[in-house]
Amino acid sequence: MRRLPVLAPLALILAAPLAAQAVEITAGTSEYVTFRDCIPGAGACDTVSHIVSGRYGGSPGAVSSSAGESFAGYGSAAGSVSLSGVIGAPVLHASATSLAGKRVNTNSVALQSYTYTGTTTTTRTFGGTLTYDLLATGYYPDNTGIYATIDAFSLTAAAIDAGTTAEDNFNALFNDDLSAWGYADIAASTWADNATNPAGAATLGVTVTLTPGETIWLRVLLQTPAANGSTVDASHTLVTGWSDVTDLTPAAVSTPVAEPASLALFGLGLAATALARRRRGA
Repeated sequence: MRRLPVLAPLALILAAPLAAQAVEITAGTSEYVTFRDCIPGAGACDTVSHIVSGRYGGSPGAVSSSAGESFAGYGSAAGSVSLSGVIGAPVLHASATSLAGKRVNTNSVALQSYTYTGTTTTTRTFGGTLTYDLLATGYYPDNTGIYATIDAFSLTAAAIDAGTTAEDNFNALFNDDLSAWGYADIAASTWADNATNPAGAATLGVTVTLTPGETIWLRVLLQTPAANGSTVDASHTLVTGWSDVTDLTPAAVSTPVAEPASLALFGLGLAATALARRRRGA
């Protein structure tokens, strides 16, 4: 077998940029805002075009992420995500405003894992309170409204691959079914509203059973699509948290921020909806 000279590998390394290493994460955040054209059907925005412009925020493993853009002729969108709630619970903010004939959206997602260190099996609830202001100029199914999901699951792997870029990170947290890492669904709760609601409020949550030493994963998603002159403002916040944080250790925590009435609505009861869990296209 012919061998390269000893110095050749070193020369190749020096001549080429170092390959980035994928980041393995146990918690993370991501933001993606997008701009599309409406495609009329029976209504003014029954379907939408490919993404005309978009902006990602959040590197793999980031404990906070944000992205915002005002795109001429389309509208504006901004969102932020952080693991800044009590013991690293996700806090999400988002808002979008579209011009006539356009569709603007935010996609905010947080992933957090918790390890239960207690000595006895226990049942806990993880939930969130969402407040928002929604102005819809018409009925555009899936293209105007507010959509929130809490997904609780387990993995056989200790961490997931979030890639190397902000786009990789978003795809891993938002689009990936996580089956490669042994995903097993435990519970999910979804809220959706696509009609004008100037003082919207919702409570959603999941109840799980924790065994000593178990690690449970939580994915929280918030989307605010706005079409054809609509406005969706959830910048008031989606705050999540546990009903009892005893013996729960989060994988990551970011600096807490002041939040309005955080979990006040949570105690009113988990008005879980019967809506099927689904993710809208970005």
